[in-house]
Amino acid sequence: MKIITPHYYKDFKCIAGACTDTCCAGWDVDVDEASYKFYKSVGGEFGKRLKHVMVPEKGGGCTFTLQDGRCPFLNEKNLCDLYTELGEDRLCDTCAEFPRFINEYGNVREIGIAPSCKTAGELIFNYRGRLIFDEEDDKKPVTSYNDIDAFLYMQLKAVRSCAYDIIQNERFTPDEVCVLLLDFAVRIQRHMDRERDDLIANAVNKFRDEEELEKILERSKASERDMGFKAVGEFFKEFPGMEVINSDWLKYCRIQKKFLEDCSVSAEYIERLESFKEYYRDREFEYRQLLMYYVYRYFLDAVYDINIVLKVKNAVIGYLVLRHLDAAVWHENGGTLSKTEQVDIAHLYSRQFEHSYTNFEKYSEFFMSKRCYSLSSLRRFLKP
Repeated sequence: MKIITPHYYKDFKCIAGACTDTCCAGWDVDVDEASYKFYKSVGGEFGKRLKHVMVPEKGGGCTFTLQDGRCPFLNEKNLCDLYTELGEDRLCDTCAEFPRFINEYGNVREIGIAPSCKTAGELIFNYRGRLIFDEEDDKKPVTSYNDIDAFLYMQLKAVRSCAYDIIQNERFTPDEVCVLLLDFAVRIQRHMDRERDDLIANAVNKFRDEEELEKILERSKASERDMGFKAVGEFFKEFPGMEVINSDWLKYCRIQKKFLEDCSVSAEYIERLESFKEYYRDREFEYRQLLMYYVYRYFLDAVYDINIVLKVKNAVIGYLVLRHLDAAVWHENGGTLSKTEQVDIAHLYSRQFEHSYTNFEKYSEFFMSKRCYSLSSLRRFLKP
């Protein structure tokens, strides 16, 4: 298998009990079938403890019954008793991998880390310069191939490479980058919907031309309308059945709500936002790294569902949410925002959006159906 990782991945190391927001609380622990089978065979007092909290799942694995919102094996020092008793190699896949994610396409395995872990978030947001990806061959045979359209996959790889170049081109602001990514996605989606994957390369060539990109931005400026800033608040509304992974998320939701309510007209909100962006100019590379994370993690999954627009919306909305929350906290603080706060906000949104199956599925539905997430609405929130 060819293994691909972002360059900062090699520096990740779990800080265990020193973590200020353990990954072993707030959500169910899904145990894979092989680990469940082993856990059932464990004897003695620890075996009894295991059997007491394992709830079988239809798929063959199980979940652990949480105790006060925490994994039953997370001790008072925020360390894992299961790790201590059985060893690292006996952790279930969920625990062994988090905050890593793994995507496989044929004989290629892409691995990364998510900002839902603060330590991972620090690596992502502290990475300066052009992000590169490390490749190696693990010399292991491919045990199974996914059923993918090989030609479409290669076309989407070229699209993603072009998207990387756009994101990391400092000639364009993060807002401009998002405008370009949305336009790019619409064009690629059009070819995919018409089953004309052979035309995707033409779109890629067009979006590698900086003069063409400037024309797209000029057209976007010409059609600029009032952003309807109150609609930003729609991003933070609760919905029936929504899971709250960490209650601190609600704290930030209240801060952003007050930030919006204090603005009487769009001009006032835009003025505050522009002031924040000026304050944050030397750190806008953090937003570029966030966009790189989303594109790296989700983009190629369009080979399965043929929905590249949703993948790009994930990235653009993730950027807009973080930028808005950053500005709200900056305003609340009297004009400052620390790196610690930035990482905290990003990790809470990632947990809320990416690490609840219920939330992720519902948000994905919203992104493709609700007016506030429409392409025209998202463009209004961006200032090219």
